Amino acid sequence: MIVGHLPAGYLAACTLERSWARDTVIWWALLAGTVLPDLDMVWFVFVDHGAVHHHTYITHAPALWAAILLIGLTLSIRVLFGLGLGGLIHLALGSIAGAVRWGFGDVSWQGPLVEVPASQSHWVLSFLLLWTFGFEVLICCVAAVVFWRRRSRP
Repeated sequence: MIVGHLPAGYLAACTLERSWARDTVIWWALLAGTVLPDLDMVWFVFVDHGAVHHHTYITHAPALWAAILLIGLTLSIRVLFGLGLGGLIHLALGSIAGAVRWGFGDVSWQGPLVEVPASQSHWVLSFLLLWTFGFEVLICCVAAVVFWRRRSRP
């Protein structure tokens, strides 16, 4: 996923809104959680210079986000619940065309569901020209429609 994380988080927040009675803390935490795992890109680009894939960093560990979610649920800390849920949504979407280590130790499954062939001169172009990017565009379009419909409601 290149552009689909935040729109997917928006759709999840809109869905949760019905059952969580417009809890703005969960709403914003969930949105933040859908993009926070990619903050490791700063380290990836400026420190590692691309030597280690950013999906190997702790920010892309499902156990981290599951723990945050469970702590939030157990202790009724809404911000942690939202962050954990958003982080897990990010990783689930990232598993489509990226390697995310689900599980623990040797039992880990490390996708991706779809291999992205290095068909272009830059990895971003390879992602943009693969059919899976259409899925991201669809998520963005659905999120845009939901956003505009919600804004036009009285």
